[in-house]
Amino acid sequence: MAVRLICLLALLLFGLAVPASAQSDFEKQIASTTDALKEIRDAIADDQPDDVRALEEQLRDLRDRSRSRLDPIGREISKAEADRSALGAPPGENDPPETEALAQRRADINARLASLRSQEIQISANVAEATELLAQLSTRRVGALYAHALERGESLLSPALWRNGLSSAGATLSKTRTYVADWSAAKQKEGGLAAPLLAVAAAVAFSIFMFGPVHRWISASFTSRIERYEPTPDRRVVAAGLKMVARAAPGIIGGLIVFLTLRGVGFITEDGRALARLAWFALVAFLLVNGFVAGLFASTNPKWRIAPLLEEQGRRAGGYVVAIVAIFGLKTVMGALGEAEGADIALDRLLDGVSAVAIGALLFLLCRRKLWTAAIAETDSDKTEQDAEKPESDSGGGFWQTARRLTRGVALVTMAAPFVGYVDLADFVTSRFYSLALILAVAWFARALMREVAAWAERRLRASSASAKSDDESESFDRFWINAAIDTLFLIGLIPALLVLVGFRWSAVVDLFAQAFFGFRVGGVQIPSLASILIAIVVFLIVIGLTRMIQRGLARGPFAHSRLDTGVKDSLTTLIGYAGLIVAMIAAVTALGFNLGNLAIIAGALSVGIGFGLQSIVNNFVSGLILLFERPIKVGDWVVTSSGEGTVKKISVRSTEIETFDRATIVVPNSELISSTVTNWTHKDKIGRITVPVGVSYSADPEQVKDILLKCARDHPLVVRYPEPFVVWKDFGSSSLDFEVRAYLRDISNGLTVRTDLRFAIFKAFKEAGIEIPFPQQDIYIKSLPETRQRKKPAPSSKDAEAAENPVPPHEPDFAEDD
Repeated sequence: MAVRLICLLALLLFGLAVPASAQSDFEKQIASTTDALKEIRDAIADDQPDDVRALEEQLRDLRDRSRSRLDPIGREISKAEADRSALGAPPGENDPPETEALAQRRADINARLASLRSQEIQISANVAEATELLAQLSTRRVGALYAHALERGESLLSPALWRNGLSSAGATLSKTRTYVADWSAAKQKEGGLAAPLLAVAAAVAFSIFMFGPVHRWISASFTSRIERYEPTPDRRVVAAGLKMVARAAPGIIGGLIVFLTLRGVGFITEDGRALARLAWFALVAFLLVNGFVAGLFASTNPKWRIAPLLEEQGRRAGGYVVAIVAIFGLKTVMGALGEAEGADIALDRLLDGVSAVAIGALLFLLCRRKLWTAAIAETDSDKTEQDAEKPESDSGGGFWQTARRLTRGVALVTMAAPFVGYVDLADFVTSRFYSLALILAVAWFARALMREVAAWAERRLRASSASAKSDDESESFDRFWINAAIDTLFLIGLIPALLVLVGFRWSAVVDLFAQAFFGFRVGGVQIPSLASILIAIVVFLIVIGLTRMIQRGLARGPFAHSRLDTGVKDSLTTLIGYAGLIVAMIAAVTALGFNLGNLAIIAGALSVGIGFGLQSIVNNFVSGLILLFERPIKVGDWVVTSSGEGTVKKISVRSTEIETFDRATIVVPNSELISSTVTNWTHKDKIGRITVPVGVSYSADPEQVKDILLKCARDHPLVVRYPEPFVVWKDFGSSSLDFEVRAYLRDISNGLTVRTDLRFAIFKAFKEAGIEIPFPQQDIYIKSLPETRQRKKPAPSSKDAEAAENPVPPHEPDFAEDD
């Protein structure tokens, strides 16, 4: 025993031993991170950070390093807890004391656990503090952005602004011409200018040439096929998106070829790469919008027009939108060129102000009521004449009216702001509005495309499933939830883009989603992370799916080829479903990170609730389990309860469904079936006895009656031979001899049919044998009243004397006169 104890202690010492230097280095790293975070917090509190971007990078580095320390220390904590569990529980008051070495080892493990948990808490606090400081810096950055946008500066009407801006523009153009001349001179010295220019011209020609074949291929392969179908709202958007892709794809590929060619010939240097990339993006944006506008206003095919505009109006509105995109792209490229050439800030303000006014004017023209009124009126008249063939979403009201009003307000702000000195505000609004419209257009197309693909896949699945019956209600139900899931995904995907448009940097948005993904603390409480929630949902769905697969597999396999009763199969299937649900809930809760030991508190609270208000629910639940295990009734049984009579269709957690013979459904609480008397005609088996009473006249031969009744019962095919049918002479009735024929059926559910058949057979046999089936008769005897109760008659009159001479015949009652 002593040898084993020494070996155990040695093993524990070897497993728990950690080099003091390594532990000290780990604690130093944690302390260093804590000190660095304190310095950054003090710098932010002073409101004078030197370099915000560098500060953000430092905070992200500190946060990532702190997160990387959580897993190793978590493993150390788990290992220490396992070692403490190996020692067993500490001795109680009445137990013999443990050895001094074992007690010392237990104390060392507890001390180490306390130290590790303290370090884990400090690391988590460092992660939370770094995240909080990053959020503060992002908030300040957004606040500074809006403060700069709302800062009033030089008006667009200022002569000095125009003078300085135009002077700077001339200087920029001069520097650009000088750059081009220097590049031409350098190429001529190297070997001639013809080859580079020829290469650039070939790249541009190839890019332009691509527009025709690509556009024709996309139109023939996709757009024309879609336009064969009914133009639903989603299909209109898909068609517009395909036109957008047909215009943008050659620009993307061709622009890349031109960009690489210019780099190859040395025209674009490392310093000008950002400017060239920006120009390429502006071209792609122009082509995207130009293609989408072709589908949005679709002047050539009115049925596929998304916006409610006439042909001429759609062409004019499309021109306004394309001009807006062209102005914005040109302003962006010129601004970047001026910044690269070191132009004066007046040029940037002049470009921002002029472009904002021009874009605002075009937006205002686009939102004129006159442009849309005729289309709305014609749309309404078409609906009246064609029984509203166009969908309601295509009308001019609703969405389009709201969009026009909102855009008109933006146009007025962007036109007026530069003239009162808010050039930065006008540029901020136009740039955000432009980017938002571009993002929404692309997202709108992607959403419609996914919905159409999902609808196509659903139709294919329904067509390939031979057992599935396609009905409008189920198809509409599935389509609604599929579309809802797609819309939810796109809303979640749009959140990062909207945050960037509001003013947050992309890195801050990533930090926000990372925080939601890894979890965060509220009031010292750790909120489950998005990752753990998603994992818990996936685990729950997987376990539930496996449970359903097992249920279907048993139903099609062992249960289908076994002789088990239908009720037994249903009970086993239901119990497997309950067990799978419990396992799925436990697995999901565990994936969320909850300790199942803490569920004792929840169980205590539930017990209080059960004691006060949940008694009936728990009673029904427990009764349902008793019904499934004890099986006094099962699915398919014919039962008679105080609530009604019928066939058991389903036994659920709270209640049991009984279908009456009138096809009505009775929902009976399970507790009633357990605590009350229930007649089950098919509990052990379906054999049951029926009784058919019949009466014959007193002149009939009882033996002959018995033989006829037995023959009728034995001749029926549903009456079993054993037990044999028999006849009971029940009583001497008031007007008949009462007999009963009693027979057993293999399936008592056919009792009504068999009783009816026996009555027909008995009636026919009695009629052939001359046996009368009497009906009740009653004879009424009326006695005269006694002399003492006869009323005194008045003195006879002349009529009475005449009546005495001519008395009433004796066959008529003496009270006929009274009648």
